[in-house]
Amino acid sequence: MQYPAIVVANEIIKLANAENIDITPMKLQKILYLANGIQYKRKGEKLIREKFEAWNYGPVIRTVYSTYKDCKGNNINEPIDDLIYTDGLNFIKSSSIQMEDADFNIIKEAWDNAKNLDAFTLSAWSHNKNSPWDKAFNNNPKSVYIADEDIKSYFNEFISQ
Repeated sequence: MQYPAIVVANEIIKLANAENIDITPMKLQKILYLANGIQYKRKGEKLIREKFEAWNYGPVIRTVYSTYKDCKGNNINEPIDDLIYTDGLNFIKSSSIQMEDADFNIIKEAWDNAKNLDAFTLSAWSHNKNSPWDKAFNNNPKSVYIADEDIKSYFNEFISQ
């Protein structure tokens, strides 16, 4: 199932808080990217509804950036219950969206793989040559969005099982 990015982000923040591990906005963005890629590998579909953008420090979901930008490079202390468009006319709170267990397990897998890495290490990883970010960011002309198909094929090769 696909979720609004803020729903997935808030699950990651809850995991970080439960383990008393700092999570900055940049680290959060990279773990979102990893979780989305793992979902592609495991289920053949994306986890996050929104598209990733190719920013200087790697893949970014703009809505999550906007929600947590005031934290700057500091730890995010708690999830923000954001309003989400449901059908373009109505809003619901992000906390009202229930996540399926299998999808939460993907987020937990991403968290467990990246939780002990700092934001700049994760950013450097996302900048690998021929990565989806690299293809979008260094394209001529530069692409704002990272192609979902590039993310899918990259993670199909990147993750062994």
